[in-house]
Amino acid sequence: MKKILKIDIKLKLIMVLVLFFMLCELGVNRKVSLAGNINDNLENYADNSYYDREKARDYAIKWAITSNKEYYNYINDGGDCTNFVSQVLRAGGMEFIGSKKSSTDIKSWFYYSSNLPNRSATWTSAKAFNLHFGKEYKRVYSYREYKIEDALGNWDEIYNSIYVGDIVQYSRPNNIAFHSQAITDLLEKKTIYFSQHSNSIENFYKNGNLKYYLLGKPDDYNLLIYNIKNDINNIKESRGMTVLTEEDYNEELQEAMDMIKISIEDTRFDNASYKSKDTEEFIYNMENKLKNVEYERYSRAKSSKELLEYLLDRSDL
Repeated sequence: MKKILKIDIKLKLIMVLVLFFMLCELGVNRKVSLAGNINDNLENYADNSYYDREKARDYAIKWAITSNKEYYNYINDGGDCTNFVSQVLRAGGMEFIGSKKSSTDIKSWFYYSSNLPNRSATWTSAKAFNLHFGKEYKRVYSYREYKIEDALGNWDEIYNSIYVGDIVQYSRPNNIAFHSQAITDLLEKKTIYFSQHSNSIENFYKNGNLKYYLLGKPDDYNLLIYNIKNDINNIKESRGMTVLTEEDYNEELQEAMDMIKISIEDTRFDNASYKSKDTEEFIYNMENKLKNVEYERYSRAKSSKELLEYLLDRSDL
């Protein structure tokens, strides 16, 4: 009788262990299955409804002009711009995808420490980020591309379809992305503010004017817009036109000049490897234009409004 009881207990223990391992395997398979669903069908995943725009914005504002010590600063390793916007997305709740085995795969996006394979290539590379979130993996709700000339000419359309916590990038005429920024505010007068890291601490910037920044890019470069989640019901408040004084225009002019200078430096840094003569010519002409504005401004030959209109005019470039 005792032998029968011992055998019965052993059988029950074996059955419990078998059941335990079966459940573990089922859990692993379910995780793999879920990952497969994400890879194969992003229609629901790219909705990103859980993304918290305000948390993303707060993070970008807090760390715009300095670095979070929890992340490596790549300022001396090609620039810190994409590392910064990846942090912003993570702060907003975007989930890690992939593992060390897939760190160079476009479908991966994660960061655990500074070097591969402990982070993905998409975390720090503007080009890889573009492929992951935009062109190939399509992880955001909406992705759009504008020529710089078209973006400036259709500014109302861009203002009405971009939101705090979204990401913008820039690409050359060859469609290779090279710089990244986070959208951190939208104000009256159709003003969009961005924050960024760059290749120098001087070009780390909080709440820069996006439209004026675009003036420092050649017309055939591209503006890439990433709407992280669907905000079709997020209707922006309609505001009346504000009448600007000469003092207002003077502040606008200074902001435009500051943004163009930063934009030119970001463009020049990228062009050191791109080596486009057309880009070099654009930079030369735009810097001369800035010199003319500075001369006219301090000689008081023209009003701030006239000088701002002159900067916005691209016909002489």
